[in-house]
Amino acid sequence: MFGTVCAQLTDDFSDGDFTANPPWSGSTAKFAVDAQRLRLMAPATTDVAWLATPSAAIEDAVWECRVRMEFNPSSSNFVRLYLTSSQEDLSGPLNGYFVLIGGTDDEISLFRQTGTTRTKIIDGLNGRVNADPVDVRVRVTRSAGGVWQLFSDVGLTGSFVQEGMETDFTHPAAEWFGVFCSYTATRSTLFYFDDFVVSGNAYVPPPPAQYKQVVFTELFPDPDPSIGLPAAEFAELYNRSGTAINLAGWKLSDATSSAMLPPFNLLPGRYVILAPDAAASAYQAFGDVIGISAFPTLNNSADNLQLRDAYNNLIDEVKYTDAWYRDADKKNGGWTLELIDENNICAEEDNWAASEHVSGGTPGRENSIRGSNPDVFGPKLLSAFPESPELLKLTFDEKMNAALPPPESFSITPALGISTVSFGTSMREMALQLTGSLQPQTEYTIVANQVYDCAGNPIQENFSSAKFGLPGRALPGEVVIHELLFNPRPFGVDFVEVYNRSSKYLNLINWKVGNYNGYAFTNPQTITSDNLLLPPGGIMAFTTDPLTLQAHYPRAASGMIIKVPALPDFPDDEGSVSILTDNNELSDYFIYNRNYHSVFLRNTEGVSLERIDAQAETNSAHNWKSAATAAGYATPGLPNSNAVVAGVASGRVEVVPQVFVPHYSYPDFAEIRYAFETGGKVANVKILDQQGREIKVVASNELLGTEGFFRWDGDRTDGTKARPGYYVVWFEVFDQSGRTETFRKRVVVGVQ
Repeated sequence: MFGTVCAQLTDDFSDGDFTANPPWSGSTAKFAVDAQRLRLMAPATTDVAWLATPSAAIEDAVWECRVRMEFNPSSSNFVRLYLTSSQEDLSGPLNGYFVLIGGTDDEISLFRQTGTTRTKIIDGLNGRVNADPVDVRVRVTRSAGGVWQLFSDVGLTGSFVQEGMETDFTHPAAEWFGVFCSYTATRSTLFYFDDFVVSGNAYVPPPPAQYKQVVFTELFPDPDPSIGLPAAEFAELYNRSGTAINLAGWKLSDATSSAMLPPFNLLPGRYVILAPDAAASAYQAFGDVIGISAFPTLNNSADNLQLRDAYNNLIDEVKYTDAWYRDADKKNGGWTLELIDENNICAEEDNWAASEHVSGGTPGRENSIRGSNPDVFGPKLLSAFPESPELLKLTFDEKMNAALPPPESFSITPALGISTVSFGTSMREMALQLTGSLQPQTEYTIVANQVYDCAGNPIQENFSSAKFGLPGRALPGEVVIHELLFNPRPFGVDFVEVYNRSSKYLNLINWKVGNYNGYAFTNPQTITSDNLLLPPGGIMAFTTDPLTLQAHYPRAASGMIIKVPALPDFPDDEGSVSILTDNNELSDYFIYNRNYHSVFLRNTEGVSLERIDAQAETNSAHNWKSAATAAGYATPGLPNSNAVVAGVASGRVEVVPQVFVPHYSYPDFAEIRYAFETGGKVANVKILDQQGREIKVVASNELLGTEGFFRWDGDRTDGTKARPGYYVVWFEVFDQSGRTETFRKRVVVGVQ
């Protein structure tokens, strides 16, 4: 054995010689130094030639050289750069390692040679040296632990690209370093070598992978029914860095399980499919696959998937839900979730959607929806919640910048100081420690300035403030049913809307939506297990799929539509809905019937029932009406299209509005309001035409409270629509003493 582990070798042939400093041996008659470069000068015949020089470098070693071939390499014309060899003769049996430059695949790859058996251990990119001429610098490193890395700089750009990384301990010793040329007659003088550098104890370990250098690019949580892919889950990774990354010891995990990845060299710009062991062979036709025995089950509806390196550093994380499909059909199975822009490392749900490939997905290759999707919009402040009188939690619609804003970036009215700002459970939440205490029954407003998202965009001016207050204890009847969609359009979803008719902020954490069987709350479904403020006079809608709901009703107020895990069943003909507080007290219930819809609607599919008066009796048929046509047939998260808030003085009857268009106006009915000093009166209410003829009986011997209303939808007794024109509301009341009062009010049925 020659030299020591610390041996160093350099040769740039500036001395015009290759027989000394260092000495090269082998096919010396076939080489010469030409213009300070080692050149093959062999006879014009098909043959091989080699040169070797003593080198013991292998532990923590680095090898470099420049190779030029003035032709396009082939299976007959190529170079082997022997990094280590047990034999001086590089053309015969030996134990060692070499870099192949050229060959059938025009590649730069690392091989292990045992005797005459050559095994590829780092597979460089095919076509890497498919050029004429080829001019390349090669660098190889090996750690004391046997980790090999192969780099190349094709075209002498000044920047090395990693071809791969692999661990191999097969041959732990070195005695020779050298070059081997395979050539044909026309290429026998066209090989050049220069700038050889071999050093031991000079290995610099690769830096650890950085956050988002490897990212999830495709997920397949629900493979049933199969569209065209194997019926098994998978997660796809993509290396968006400029160097190869070995995944040995990395961990794939979700909230309940974790699996370790085996050694695998993920090259720059390449994909790898992670799949259960049993499904690995089925995915091999699509690209590189890593089979994992303890592959975490990907939940269909939602999951938190993490990728961590061997040192447990977080590399990527995806908290997906089935809403990310943005497609009601595809979320039911057979389609993958694909990342749009792998370079937008800040975006989350906005950067994912269902695959558009006919097979249902694109494992192992570029995504069907891949494109540029930069984050150019600033964040929105969604809510402010007082965790305590001295601690305020802010929630934003996207990840915020890792550099926390100073306390001066926020202002609170009425004035309260802020001492510190910190992140909450995620980078979408900030916790503000207050210098004073929030007061009960007080509404506050917080404004955020100079606050930035992950991509550096400033907060949107129109979404930089939020109102909040300390939540009070809810009493039964303070939160009431306000709107209900129980018969959605095809592929639509139900929703329930509530209204806070108290003067307090209320926290809806652990509240429930259910049915009501006449005496008890049934089929309870929890609205949320998180804090959720409903302000005084606030409106909030609950649905299992907000995106689908907004697609059907574009005017919906997205900020007041809350996704819930489930809702109880609401039959299309008749049924019930109820609201239960966190103390299991019944807050309100509504027993509905499809006959509450407008008599002029031929089809009530997709039309909600709206409450007319939030203060009036819930289970009065007069208090519910089909959402107006002009409002899109539903108003989730918005004031009801049929809401009438005009008051009536005591002892009077009024009609609001005085002009309306049945089925088309906003509202599309007339509300006949009354108010009396005492209850117990009995009313008869009729609609008369201009000739005094009765066309509709609205109420007959109805027992009244102190105040309330009746409703006329512009219809006649026979169910037809009243003609446009003037009509009279004849309102007669009498009490038990026989005292009678009659009111006549004008109302106009208008023309669309």
